[in-house]
Amino acid sequence: MVKKNWKIVTFWVLGTACILLASMISGHLEKGLGVTDMGFSLALLISFVLFLVGGLLWISVAVAVKEVEEES
Repeated sequence: MVKKNWKIVTFWVLGTACILLASMISGHLEKGLGVTDMGFSLALLISFVLFLVGGLLWISVAVAVKEVEEES
């Protein structure tokens, strides 16, 4: 049971880090001097993928917590 709790905490922290990085990227994303269309699109894509990965990690944490509560 302790091993599963560490996995839950690890996934929760990784999800938080992914969403933090995605929000930092998308928050500073500007199309200005020196930014190519390809660079802008790539940063937007990376941010979007990080949001998706963070959301999936948080969903897996919610499912794992529900399973742990049902076992108790």
